[in-house]
Amino acid sequence: MTQTRIIEISEDGKTLAVERGFLIVRENNIEIGKIPLDSILSVVCTCLYATITTGTIEKLAQNGIPLIICTRKTKVPTSIIIPLECNYRQADVIQAQADATLPQRKRIWQKIVSAKLLQQSSVLEYFNKIDVSKRLKTYSQLVKGGDSDNLEGQGAAYYWKALMGDTFRRDRKEDSNILFNYAYTILRAATLRALCSAGLHPSLGVHHKTSTNKCRLADDLMEPFRPLFDIEVKTIIHDSGEKLTNNAKRILCSVLEKRYLHNGQISAVKQIITETAIALTKYYLHEVSEFNLCPIKIKNLKQEYLL
Repeated sequence: MTQTRIIEISEDGKTLAVERGFLIVRENNIEIGKIPLDSILSVVCTCLYATITTGTIEKLAQNGIPLIICTRKTKVPTSIIIPLECNYRQADVIQAQADATLPQRKRIWQKIVSAKLLQQSSVLEYFNKIDVSKRLKTYSQLVKGGDSDNLEGQGAAYYWKALMGDTFRRDRKEDSNILFNYAYTILRAATLRALCSAGLHPSLGVHHKTSTNKCRLADDLMEPFRPLFDIEVKTIIHDSGEKLTNNAKRILCSVLEKRYLHNGQISAVKQIITETAIALTKYYLHEVSEFNLCPIKIKNLKQEYLL
């Protein structure tokens, strides 16, 4: 079975256990949920307290399932427990990561930023923000190694103002950002899983360098995919407001299942993320000469998104 489900524990007092290949959720010793492990992409806890044993955490890790703990109010991840043995040549891959040269890392970040800017341009183009869209598209073609001119930051200033209005601030601690925080938590979980499956260590990043961030590579690689979630957040806010409802959560989780034309095949977003992680692994191992990252061009939300 393909792992597709994000399991969120949002209410206090739940107990999680793994029994006979199933994640069991109980309340007051009564079973209220039973989910096959091979259908779970990640487990996200946004409640104040829940009970989960080390044995259960071990079983999740053995099945390649990240466990993400978030703040209750803003839904920002504060702890992420990740599986570290998901690939038969993991040791070689991690060694190649550690040995990557500065020019290699700068080249990877250049590709990531260029793809992100082009993706943001497509989002703004859909929402008829043509002038800013053209500016970001131009920026995407001018990115240098390591983004030495900080075109990502310059583009972000234009992007958020055009997408969300003059008063909006992209601040994870702001209550108005709760939908974005939740969306990016879902994306980060999928990216973490893809990295671990590809044998990469998520702490060895190429750009993000905060010492307390144990998922620096995930935060690097997820950048070009953020705009896909931005579209849904903007649409939710337009239709229903800024509250993180159960329906909003379902919509945001479903982004991973949206399908695109990718390398001649129709693939879900989660599969494209996985393929991107594999491409990065091959680049680190010198199996390919370039790390190629193709952005998704959004043409019409009422139809399929096309890569």
